[in-house]
Amino acid sequence: MTTQTRAEPRDTSAPEPASPPTRAARTLPLPAPALAAAGAVAVGLGAWANLWYLPFAAGLAAGILGAWRRPGPARATALVVLLGPLPWAALLAVRALAGDTVGTTAHTTAALAGLPASAAVTITLTLLVALLQTTAGNWLGRALFRCLPQPPKPGEEQP
Repeated sequence: MTTQTRAEPRDTSAPEPASPPTRAARTLPLPAPALAAAGAVAVGLGAWANLWYLPFAAGLAAGILGAWRRPGPARATALVVLLGPLPWAALLAVRALAGDTVGTTAHTTAALAGLPASAAVTITLTLLVALLQTTAGNWLGRALFRCLPQPPKPGEEQP
């Protein structure tokens, strides 16, 4: 007994599902550590030029790139610390070593603000402001990236 099977042409009316994005589609032109170091240097130089809002801008850029690349929470936290308080702390240390009156100014500011008359309190609050700016920028960058139209996932229908 012989059965014959006939191969029918494949139905081409339905589009094939898109393949999931590959790692190559999400790669940056520069390695991520180089971008992070460049961002930290830019924030530090901006702080030298009294551009106090640059940690927010760096956090915004990091949030957009973080939402695009989707690093883990440990990497995102490390990036926020690297782009915010670390450049400001380095700048304060360089200025103090160069002979600026960073400690005296911080001591006076703490006393005028009604805080304990200690330079460490004011410097800690300064670094906390940088951390909060970077965190707010990172959050906003991630939120804005999620508002952009995303390509459909494999298996989803397009409207």
